[in-house]
Amino acid sequence: MIPEESMAKRLRLLFCLIIIVLPAFSDGPQRPEGQPEFYFTRLMYTDTHGRGPRPGQPPPSEFPHGHGLGDSLTHFLGAWMTDTWDADYQYMWGVQRLTNVRLLTEPHPMSIMDPNLFKYPYVYTVEVGQMELSQQEADRLREYLLRGGFWHCDDFWGLQQWNQFARQIKKLFPDREIVDLPLTHAIFHAFFDINEILQPPNDGYGRQYTYSNGRTPTWEQPDDTEPRVRGVSDDHGRLMILITYNADLGDAWEWMDDPDYPSKFTTYAYRLGMNSIIYAMTH
Repeated sequence: MIPEESMAKRLRLLFCLIIIVLPAFSDGPQRPEGQPEFYFTRLMYTDTHGRGPRPGQPPPSEFPHGHGLGDSLTHFLGAWMTDTWDADYQYMWGVQRLTNVRLLTEPHPMSIMDPNLFKYPYVYTVEVGQMELSQQEADRLREYLLRGGFWHCDDFWGLQQWNQFARQIKKLFPDREIVDLPLTHAIFHAFFDINEILQPPNDGYGRQYTYSNGRTPTWEQPDDTEPRVRGVSDDHGRLMILITYNADLGDAWEWMDDPDYPSKFTTYAYRLGMNSIIYAMTH
């Protein structure tokens, strides 16, 4: 048995360590030395309600913190803003802590028609079940992908959203199929080994899952409840589009510091996300 005095000293030491560690965590990712080699580029798009960036409109230049901030702005600025900007910050913090990648430590939104798009080999898009591409945008994305770009599409649920997304992919690649990726695929082993596909839920369902000890569902739409990791590859087998369907990696990143959001989903989201970065930078 530990003496009461010793236990008190240990608790005081633990408290001091927490005080030291938490500010560093809350500060988010630290600026790297030298030129960044990776930009977490969030793709701006027009959604099915006609909301999105206007032609010639510059991307945002201010990125305030705040859980749920981006979600409240989607009604005005479009579905592409879901989970901004805390998901971006929290994800970049994890990438910086767990890899040696030098990354830009500010969010990096960009429209599809931005002339600088081809400078960045990785783009991420959220709520793609609400995306509506013009043919010009589809042609631009097709060129981007065939020239070596990588596109991660995340956070959409059920057959209605799936069908909307699949129609957009047909605009890009009418002759290429979307396929389920087997767990032997390199995307599951590019950095971490992932041997099981999980279903990171939105933050509300995540809390319910925690409170119910894992007895409540994590899916959002009853017509298709299984999480799937799918993709589209080029003629050489390089994965161009990573699709995390019936899953919300963005919320798992955004709420990773909330003790009521299940850690197993956050861990999975970080691992798969980082694998996609390493894959995109090495293939």
